Amino acid sequence: MTASDAVIGWRRQLPVYSPVSAAALLLGVGAMLRGLEPERARQRLLRLLQSRYAPKAALLTDSATSALTALLIAILRDRPGFAVALPSYACYDVATAADGADVPVLLYDVDPSTLAPDMASLQVILRRGVAAVVVIHFYGYPLDLTEVNRLAQQAGAIVVEDAAQSAGATLADRPVGGQTSVSVLSFGRGKGLTGGSGGALLANDREGEVLLQRARGLLLTARWGWSDLMALTAQSLLARPSLYTVPASLPFLGLGRTVYRKPRPLRAPTSTSCSVVAATWALAEREVQVRRRNAAQLLDTVRRQPAFEAIRAAAHARPGYLRLPVLASPAARRAVDDPAARRLGVAPGYPKALCDLERFAPRCLNRDAAFRGGRLLAARLCTIPTHSRLGAHDIARLERWIGVVGKE
Repeated sequence: MTASDAVIGWRRQLPVYSPVSAAALLLGVGAMLRGLEPERARQRLLRLLQSRYAPKAALLTDSATSALTALLIAILRDRPGFAVALPSYACYDVATAADGADVPVLLYDVDPSTLAPDMASLQVILRRGVAAVVVIHFYGYPLDLTEVNRLAQQAGAIVVEDAAQSAGATLADRPVGGQTSVSVLSFGRGKGLTGGSGGALLANDREGEVLLQRARGLLLTARWGWSDLMALTAQSLLARPSLYTVPASLPFLGLGRTVYRKPRPLRAPTSTSCSVVAATWALAEREVQVRRRNAAQLLDTVRRQPAFEAIRAAAHARPGYLRLPVLASPAARRAVDDPAARRLGVAPGYPKALCDLERFAPRCLNRDAAFRGGRLLAARLCTIPTHSRLGAHDIARLERWIGVVGKE
């Protein structure tokens, strides 16, 4: 083994990365210490959201999970006892939001080739009666919600656009997050644009404005920003493959694992989070361009391998590629769990369909349905990193890994 090989073996690439500058951290410290000016930090972030999305109204929260929880509670106020429709395959935080709102759930299946709702499955759910349909733009792949909106309107349901992973994605040259009455954004650590924590609700019409006003009344006061500041500092310092390997090798930290969390109190965002999101806004926009270039190069390799299948993007969609999701054959998917793949930043998707989460399944009224799409995704989806911390040598190693593992 050469010295270069030893260095490579020690390095561990991040699966996903959100840029944070030293200047942004200092602004976050200042916002927290001033304390008396939290509204100033929030207003700056609200202006940036207005410039990008042009919503009728916006509400900032301490996380996307809190935003979705508060929204579901607001929707169910007029329709108590109704269920909420969720995708069978999703981040477990979506399940946490349903727990926090204490709502019954009907799951609809997901098309593995596009990550869009399986329309036949969704129609069955709508006929049973739901108050809201939550639709997710996975990994920065935009969905065209025209048909979902039409079906939901006929059934009298509100469509909630979960754009927490949208990460600079656009549809027909418009930012993802404006196709429905109300949408959810995230500023969490792995979401491309980060404040360490934070989320937002965007109202795009009068109905959305009413829901935001209800949700606003559910939020408690913000915490101090110490935890955000500590997390952001660690993120900034450890966002290098040679350093990230240290925390990633400590099992008790749970880095890279999908964890089912209990609901927490719904709060307003910290001043630290708002200040850092605003300060990293331009960095995050540049990061999207890098992710797109890296994804284009990696996709060219993926499409040549029979053991991998690229996800199809919707017409007129321009993904933000928070990560590059691909379907792997059973053998290729097993290779994702090898240390060599993890060192490259290759990671499995969510390990279980929501119907198979032991603590969440009792909330799902149709948990015994097949959900072939959701279960296939849980078994075969994996993600490949696209972020700016990848150097040319990292891209080359990923291409070699795809080429070797991707052969039948």
